Amino acid sequence: MSTGKASTVPVQRARGQTRYSAPALEKGLDVLEILAAQPQSLSLQEIAQRLQRTPNELYRMLDVLVRRGYLSRLPDSSYALTLRLFELAQRHPPVERLLEVAIPYMEQLARATGQSNHLSVHHDARLVVLARAEPPEPMSALVRQGAHFAFHDDRVSARVITAFQEGERQNLYLKELMGTRASASRRANLLKRLHGIRARGYDEGPSDTLSGVIDICFPLFDQFRAVAALNIVYLNQRDARVSVPAARRALRDAALGISRALGWLERA
Repeated sequence: MSTGKASTVPVQRARGQTRYSAPALEKGLDVLEILAAQPQSLSLQEIAQRLQRTPNELYRMLDVLVRRGYLSRLPDSSYALTLRLFELAQRHPPVERLLEVAIPYMEQLARATGQSNHLSVHHDARLVVLARAEPPEPMSALVRQGAHFAFHDDRVSARVITAFQEGERQNLYLKELMGTRASASRRANLLKRLHGIRARGYDEGPSDTLSGVIDICFPLFDQFRAVAALNIVYLNQRDARVSVPAARRALRDAALGISRALGWLERA
């Protein structure tokens, strides 16, 4: 007899270990992950096709996710993620602590430089913008809070986060930076670039995506490792109040202040 609850099925693992599978939960997570990977909403039929399931299998699951606030159903009957997952992520203690410490520094940095800045982290092969600070100036270059980008080597924050990792974690991030264009020569060139970033302590240069913008980026550390990147998006305009070197110094001081507050013990 069915109880209306998701069943759990034991799955045999290697070396005699047993784990349990919750098909309904896995189905719901599949739906969230497929929508998170898409820049636009998807219809029930499109979701079913991509997950290789029937629409009947997914209809009730989508209805529950809408009622719980994880998805929204748009006027054309397609489905899109809400900000519910982002809100939950911000409640997670490490993220909450990082933002609690960083945001006052970021706001002061924006006021002092007249340039916007944002904080990014690596998550699930993506670069996620957790917070941003806007200057009082009428013009600045902004990156949307909550935005996420592929973790590729054309992103200054991705390069900085990778440069300051160690061992196997750096190898993993390096593979993500190269993406599908991996080759021995490209890996060698990228490693040389990352070593240069680590030696300088930061990365800086014309934006890979926006003309007229200079990216300046420093790592943020906790007591164990580099956990984030803090980036000034320097808009090179006529009324800029500070020079690039002055903005770099202010960003360096902010990054040091945040890292020390997170428990980082500065090493040579």
